[in-house]
Amino acid sequence: MSTPTQTQSETRTKPEGKIARVRRLWNDHLPIWFIAPMAMVMVLITFFPGAYDLYLSLIKEPTLNVFAADFVGLSNFSTAFSRGGALHSLIITITVVVSALILESVLGFVLAALVAGVGSGRLKSFYRVLFIIPMAVAPVSLATIGRIMLNSEVGIIPYVINSATPFTAPAFLSKMPLLTVILMDTWNWTPFMFIIFYAGLSSVPDTLVEASRVDGAPLWRRYVHVIIPYMKPVVFVATLIRMIDLFRTFGVVYGLTQGGPGTATQLVSINIYEQMFVNNQVTVAAAIAVVYLIMVVALCNIVIAKVGFDGVWD
Repeated sequence: MSTPTQTQSETRTKPEGKIARVRRLWNDHLPIWFIAPMAMVMVLITFFPGAYDLYLSLIKEPTLNVFAADFVGLSNFSTAFSRGGALHSLIITITVVVSALILESVLGFVLAALVAGVGSGRLKSFYRVLFIIPMAVAPVSLATIGRIMLNSEVGIIPYVINSATPFTAPAFLSKMPLLTVILMDTWNWTPFMFIIFYAGLSSVPDTLVEASRVDGAPLWRRYVHVIIPYMKPVVFVATLIRMIDLFRTFGVVYGLTQGGPGTATQLVSINIYEQMFVNNQVTVAAAIAVVYLIMVVALCNIVIAKVGFDGVWD
């Protein structure tokens, strides 16, 4: 009788053993199960389009049958740089990114420091709301408003310059389009840097500031030697995020100048758009996009490697 009883006992424990193994597998690899859905989404919306873009950059013309396409190697990349204006648009883009990033970072930090020094809580709330308003304007709306305000005949800005100053207002969109684009983007996105820097300033311990004040450090030394070093993680993350976003700029610039006059403000994003939808050069546009992606990823990795998240948080 012991043999049937033992067999029945083993039969009852087998399902429990499988459940235990599944539970152990789930618990041992729990982070993977949580990451898996997002990884699948990233593959669908990032890696698959990127692979298809690389495929387009290596063929002569896109076809329904991907295996029947004529591969031309690096011919599209050569066309992009020789006749597609890729190098010129890269230079324009880097100029806009560097200039706007410096202006937005400096102005954002100055505004955050000024608001943080306000004693009244109501005034702080008022200034926070006031400085955030430009960021709420949509790029297309901002470009439309900017074109009207900068118009030499009906614009309010040329009118104020002509009537309130001894200077003659320049034709902003035709004589200095690149500077106008940079200033417009600075006005639109300085609030983003202001919000992050203000949050960083609010997290600085009062004891550190008071200790430096007791030691007799002037205001500029308190910022240079105490506050800004404490805010290194905030400054690094804000700058990195804004730099990546600047490389993606399209709407405001296209709405203001459409890349002109000529190619004076032709960012890489505008160049890709024109090659794709105006010149119908799909493969050349794909080649420019591949080069641009590699450049941006490499630049971001260089910044992270030189500054480094670990070094920032030390």
